[in-house]
Amino acid sequence: MSKLRQTKEGLLIPSTLLKGLTGVVSVQRQGNVLLIESERRRTARRRAARMVQRLRQAAKESGSVTPATIAREVAAVRRKRAGHR
Repeated sequence: MSKLRQTKEGLLIPSTLLKGLTGVVSVQRQGNVLLIESERRRTARRRAARMVQRLRQAAKESGSVTPATIAREVAAVRRKRAGHR
């Protein structure tokens, strides 16, 4: 079996499509999308979503966003990420 198949019981996913995932795997449905990802990938995606949410909130609070504001936020995120390496 090499292709996805939908049955009455659910979605059948062949193991060859999941071959690269190791360890704990997170499976969740969001709208019409099925997310199958490693725990590390899930954490990174959530972290990125939080950063985008904070940037949107900062833009909302400050009114209009200038290129200088965007550059400051990007620099702050890069400094924070550089400290985790």
